[in-house]
Amino acid sequence: MTMTTQTEIERKYDVDEKAVLPDLSEIAAVEPAGEAELEAEYFDTENGDLAAHRIVLRRRRGGGDEGWHIKLPAAEGRTELHWPLTDDDAPPREVVDQVRSRVRGRDLVVIARLRTHRSLTHLVTDEGAPLLEVADDRVSATDATSGTLRLWREWEVELLDGAPGSASERSTLLDAVEERLVSAGATPSASRSKLATALGRTDLDGGSGASDAAAPDLDASSPAAAVLLVAVGALVDDLARIDPLVRGDEHDAVHQLRTRIRRLRSLFASYRSVFDREVTDPLRDRLREVGTSLGEARDAEVMRDRARSLLEDHEPQSRDVKRLPGALAEEYATAHARAVTELDGERWLSLLDDLDAFVARPALTADAMETVSDAVPPALHADLHRVLTRAKAARRADSEDERVLLLHDVRKAAKRLRYAAEAVSQGDAAVFGKKTRKFAAAAEAVHDLLGEHRDSMLMQQHLRETAGSEPSAFDYGVLHEVERHGAALCLADYPAALAELRSFK
Repeated sequence: MTMTTQTEIERKYDVDEKAVLPDLSEIAAVEPAGEAELEAEYFDTENGDLAAHRIVLRRRRGGGDEGWHIKLPAAEGRTELHWPLTDDDAPPREVVDQVRSRVRGRDLVVIARLRTHRSLTHLVTDEGAPLLEVADDRVSATDATSGTLRLWREWEVELLDGAPGSASERSTLLDAVEERLVSAGATPSASRSKLATALGRTDLDGGSGASDAAAPDLDASSPAAAVLLVAVGALVDDLARIDPLVRGDEHDAVHQLRTRIRRLRSLFASYRSVFDREVTDPLRDRLREVGTSLGEARDAEVMRDRARSLLEDHEPQSRDVKRLPGALAEEYATAHARAVTELDGERWLSLLDDLDAFVARPALTADAMETVSDAVPPALHADLHRVLTRAKAARRADSEDERVLLLHDVRKAAKRLRYAAEAVSQGDAAVFGKKTRKFAAAAEAVHDLLGEHRDSMLMQQHLRETAGSEPSAFDYGVLHEVERHGAALCLADYPAALAELRSFK
């Protein structure tokens, strides 16, 4: 099934049966847009896993957008995913894949059934472009668990494709409509969605979920555990958020998921003075296993993209070489399919459950409550020492092959340092400032140079293994030389980047 995506920006208002929609023609031209009878079934697990994250999954019949819908929180409004209507009693796999990282292996069941009589009015520009839609809804809803029937009427104002381009202009338009609706007896709805109202709530999570919790007020005097758990919690949530992007083969999604996995592993390793290793070491091992299983897809993606870039800049003459990106794209598709199989498996889904449990009930050491200003600097400098020790070993390598392997170790150590520093200088856990961000940037520079060097070496190896007889061998040789030169430039810049990082010692 084909999925479409749109942003839904709307406001809802409670009205009584006697209310009359006011004249809105002073705002824009008004056009009646017909009526519709809507039937909807809403799905969630028995534990309310979707509601806890303010996610709505429904099947709607009737109206211009009937089908399967998922609504996700967004920076402005909500993101709505839509699939065509099917006869399935349960959500189809394509739909479930978008929330599998939230529901894990738990069954989706009907939690509410709604019937809505909808009368529509559109506001349009002078050119006829639709600005917004006002829906006058009379709703009959049944809570499938308790059997409770709830009846209500509401006005729903939703922006359409012709709405203003800026957030401030959109808000001004909605405010103007709201002023007239309120003057006609409407009141802003206490409930965020029809599903919440059907379940007798003001919010999907009942007001008890993490979604409503404000970020804790943290500073350098806060306990180390409080700060680092904010960073860990954000990463754990990212795993579930990025999972459906990998399944949908969105650009860079595999890389983003592996990066979050590595960041989590790095935090558990770098801050072992805070987290109980008896609990976090097994979690690190399990994260590593999943990350390794995704590595094949990531490496194939890198190779495919490097090949495309090489051929864009250096047009080959032979057909064999021209087919290189296509062959690597096929390798990536196969590897990506294996990655999705991994995400479907018990290893990944149970790991997500256990990481959620860790965030809810963290395993901490006796030193976890020392201030973050006391706990973090020693950890960062220990990671820096680790980078510099590995760099010294690489300089003393007996052969070029050994040096390449040891530089790979330097890269991984620099990455761990970078992640540990960024965890406490970016996002909601940012209690350290400019100096720590510069420290992280210096580690990133070393990591990026050696990462580019590694990718180039892998491409050189692939080109050597793939090269055939004339005339393609010449083209492969040209591309190999381009890659070899690029790798040499990375190594040329590496000493200065390492010296910059060493200055933080």
